[in-house]
Amino acid sequence: MIVKIIYKISFILIVLMFISCETTSPDELDDNEIRHILDSIQINFSYNDIDSIMQYYDPLFMHNGNDFDWEQNIWIIRINDYDVLSFENIEIIIEGDFATAYFTMSLNDLVTEEPSEENGDISYFYRQFGGWKLCGRDFSFEPLPN
Repeated sequence: MIVKIIYKISFILIVLMFISCETTSPDELDDNEIRHILDSIQINFSYNDIDSIMQYYDPLFMHNGNDFDWEQNIWIIRINDYDVLSFENIEIIIEGDFATAYFTMSLNDLVTEEPSEENGDISYFYRQFGGWKLCGRDFSFEPLPN
């Protein structure tokens, strides 16, 4: 008798535990990953760590005709010219394997709404191998040969 009561209580507790668990949708996971990338870029900027920033970029990055190496130079200039980088009011739109991040970017007192014509290089993402990379607006994915 006591064993049946214990089983019933255990069953009820397990059911309640599963009901109370929040589930996260794939879009929420993708959104969180892109936000993490932007947070990491802010942190790495404060440490002047170009290599850690560039790890979030696809090697085929292309934005406004500028490639990965050009983008690396943009970050060198930003780090040399500004002390503080921040992203605020982030909204991410995910469309399949592509995503666009809209946000307010501040470099010291210079504030821009991204993506902008002047920048926008930190707004366009592509999902590959289960993770997100910055790819630029003009990114052209070429599948790997079999």
